[in-house]
Amino acid sequence: MSPTVLFIIFTAIAFVLFVLEVFVPGGILGISGGVCLLVACGFAVAAFGPAYGSLTALLLILGTLCGFMFWLMKMPDSRIGKRFSLQTAIQEVETVDPHAPKAGDSGRAETDLRPGGFARLNGKKTDVVAVTGYIEKDSEIEVVEVHGSRVVVRPAGKENT
Repeated sequence: MSPTVLFIIFTAIAFVLFVLEVFVPGGILGISGGVCLLVACGFAVAAFGPAYGSLTALLLILGTLCGFMFWLMKMPDSRIGKRFSLQTAIQEVETVDPHAPKAGDSGRAETDLRPGGFARLNGKKTDVVAVTGYIEKDSEIEVVEVHGSRVVVRPAGKENT
């Protein structure tokens, strides 16, 4: 097969792989397209001689880069690009659990708290940490503070522990 035909075939394969990369992300098709483009540049030199082949290869690579830059600028605003991108803004929503423990809530230790264990607070089994070293199972407790998922408790009725 002549180098001119191989140049055309590898150039076409490269551009097909670049287009497929849009629909099948992952990078493999894009890298394969880049390799095919470089092989096509090699066949351009073989087909057209060193002077015209190098010029053809340079124009092929520059044209591909310019086309890629144009695609990056125009694709998001096109009809196809809008189908691929998110059009609505995601709003931050904070969900509040109505059963989440709060400072001052009371409950019962379901396990020995030494100092960590489980307690029933607001009807929900919760992982807690005792502010003192040890609280016996089935003791009445109250929540001292809550920091994220860390719930600190003390025995009910004890103010300064």
